[in-house]
Amino acid sequence: MFRPFPVFALIWGVTTLVHQLAFTFWAETWQGWLLTAAAVQVIFQPACVLRFAMLVGTGLLHLWDKLPFVPNHILFEGMLHLTMGVALVEWLVRGKGLRSLLAARWGPAWGWVLVAGAAAIKGLYDYVPGMPRGMVLDYCTTLLVPGAFTLWLRGLPVVEAGGEEWFSRFAPVMRAAVVVMYGWAGIQKLNWDYLNPETSCAAVFHREIAACLGWFIPTGSWALHGAIWASYAFEFGIPVLLMSGRTRRLGFAAAVVFHLWLSIHPAAGIFSYSALMFALLVFFLPVEWGARLRGLWRRQLAWLGRGDEACGRRLARWGIVGLFFAALLWQVALYLFVHRDQTVFKTANRIGFAVFWVWGCWLGACYLLAGRGAGGARAALPCGPRWTVAWVGLLPVLLNGLMPWIGSRTETSYSMFSNLRSEGAGNHLFLRRTDLFTLQTDLVQVVASEPDVFAPGVRPRSIQHFGSAGHFILPWFEFRRLISEVPGDFRVRYRRGEAKQELQLGRSNGRVFGDVRAFEPLPYLEGKFLWSRRLKSLEEPMCCTH
Repeated sequence: MFRPFPVFALIWGVTTLVHQLAFTFWAETWQGWLLTAAAVQVIFQPACVLRFAMLVGTGLLHLWDKLPFVPNHILFEGMLHLTMGVALVEWLVRGKGLRSLLAARWGPAWGWVLVAGAAAIKGLYDYVPGMPRGMVLDYCTTLLVPGAFTLWLRGLPVVEAGGEEWFSRFAPVMRAAVVVMYGWAGIQKLNWDYLNPETSCAAVFHREIAACLGWFIPTGSWALHGAIWASYAFEFGIPVLLMSGRTRRLGFAAAVVFHLWLSIHPAAGIFSYSALMFALLVFFLPVEWGARLRGLWRRQLAWLGRGDEACGRRLARWGIVGLFFAALLWQVALYLFVHRDQTVFKTANRIGFAVFWVWGCWLGACYLLAGRGAGGARAALPCGPRWTVAWVGLLPVLLNGLMPWIGSRTETSYSMFSNLRSEGAGNHLFLRRTDLFTLQTDLVQVVASEPDVFAPGVRPRSIQHFGSAGHFILPWFEFRRLISEVPGDFRVRYRRGEAKQELQLGRSNGRVFGDVRAFEPLPYLEGKFLWSRRLKSLEEPMCCTH
């Protein structure tokens, strides 16, 4: 019998590790290590409700630590985690969740004490003045909390009862979220500059993927136009194909081909997005199809274990985790012994891509092989639509795509690599901005700065520092964030709004001059939820940028 919960949990755990190989900034934070530890535990015990709940919780904690500088798909994944969390609470309160947890054999309380002690030490180190500091102590205290957390997780009981009930509460919402995300991603690309092969991100991606693969990929005008229209066909077509039993096999084939092709592009995180979409295909697996997938995996594990399925399962799990840590150590070595700049970041990203490519090709092949010969139009999806509180999680997914069109933030709104510009007159075919917020009407153009305030520091800690190079038009709130974080003495010449007069601000000998409001840090929640891309021009064609 097909049990979708452990299948999804296993794939979701591996997907989390793929994300970690795409954006290794997490390795300097205890939140990132907590998420990694939880993912590893889920890979070893995918049917355990407790461990998967920890993965959901640490995923939200890690997202909060990194906000607002996260890729579109990671924010989308966070919304999905929120949906799972709401479904978990409902299962605990209204379902049999609490009863299942109380019936489990909980061990001694030493694990809780260990985690609390590690957290206390970390808190003292970070927040108490006068504590000894240093790089070695930084890393030791950062790893102390996830180390204690891992020991605690390993001591937790394996609670498998209720996993399918929890899954049934969020699965229909996840399907709807996938459809909404694909729809918004396609809608944001319906703009004049995306249709122009001279500027279109689809054309840019096609040329750069061709450069990776070789001369046999055509890059003529007809191929670039084809890439543009093919991207529309895939993003609007995949969710439609997946939702219908008659076309589901074609939908899986289209999703596998599209996201494997897209992942080849060297831009940071593209393969991470593909890994997420591969994981979400689980929600569209019919029951018969899922059973065939499980049977296929069992035969592969028996082959790996030379006839012993249990041995093959252990080898596969340790192989996944071992490959992850080998790739991570390779990436860390590059940062430690070469340099931490954009070139090294791209090289490290290719290491993560190689790991994903192995995983993605295998998982995609398994999906398609399992679907061959499975039921067609009448193939039923597990966990059909029903009302649960988890449906409220669809609301932020829907609203997120609206952000550019109500005068709010322009990043992380499903507008990744879309050539979209909602500022100024905009470039969309039919959508126009209605300013419920005024973030896009108060723009600043940086004319010059000494030193360059846009340059990443010696040790960049987020993707904030690797995008929109050479773009100097930004909203006032982003300018304020930028200026408030610049250390030392500096001078900036800029224009604000439509005024042609140049203004100056900066710091000299520790004393600020110019508009003092620019030196005020953003309010905490505003800084967490708002992020807008920088622009090169408001009149020229919108170039390809994240």
